[in-house]
Amino acid sequence: MECKQALKESGGDMDGAIEFLRKKGTSKAVKKADRSTKEGAVSGSVSNGVAALVEVKCETDFVARNEKFQALTKSISNHIAASDTVEDSESIMNQAFAGDPAKTVRDIITESIHEMGENITIGRHARFELEGSGGFGLYIHGVGSIGSLVEVSLDSGQAVGGEGFANLCHDLAMHVAAANPVSISADDLPSEIVEKEKEIFEAQIRESGKPEKIIPKIIEGKIRKYYSEVCLLEQAFVKDPDISVKKYIQNAEAELEAKATVKRFSRFQLGE
Repeated sequence: MECKQALKESGGDMDGAIEFLRKKGTSKAVKKADRSTKEGAVSGSVSNGVAALVEVKCETDFVARNEKFQALTKSISNHIAASDTVEDSESIMNQAFAGDPAKTVRDIITESIHEMGENITIGRHARFELEGSGGFGLYIHGVGSIGSLVEVSLDSGQAVGGEGFANLCHDLAMHVAAANPVSISADDLPSEIVEKEKEIFEAQIRESGKPEKIIPKIIEGKIRKYYSEVCLLEQAFVKDPDISVKKYIQNAEAELEAKATVKRFSRFQLGE
């Protein structure tokens, strides 16, 4: 019916009808812009030494699972990977779209809003450029409820293209998605977080009435346990909880005959 109305408004001119619909679509998109976007999907892309992870948000789970919305999220992650500068979401919206430079990302989002009938926004995003020899692990859970990206360096370029290194990167990304670490190691944890945990532990121990002289030892033990819960290398590896992630990497290094180092990671979960 909208197409019929557009042709009527343009006097049967096809190009005029298309312009009418585009203007109408922009108007509808503006009206939807304030509507809450609590659903969506996380998507990622890896290409030519660059990787991206992005959260694209919509209003309902029904649209989030739609093939067209899934394709949109992938195209946005491809765009971010291809973009030289990625700052905030607004700056991304104003960029020429990598998939069609005649349009901006905003144009693509607006067209999708008109087509799908829901407000759509770009949420969190990350872009990694490979530093030296290594690669990326990308893991998307289901239709995009969680996504993770990990950069792993390797001191042997010969092993980078092999299946063993690809498996290592994928397993680490999957672990990050499942275990939600805060940092790579204890050294990377902000000192204020550690001090706050110590304060909490000390208050709990004093409340329990433990002798003063053993409190520091108990706090030390609790901090070690805290590290094993929030630090990637100290966490129990999700595919084999009997070993730590650090031990899993060491086992992989023996097979690869190369030193592997986790450089950075990013993880997005819808609703967080």
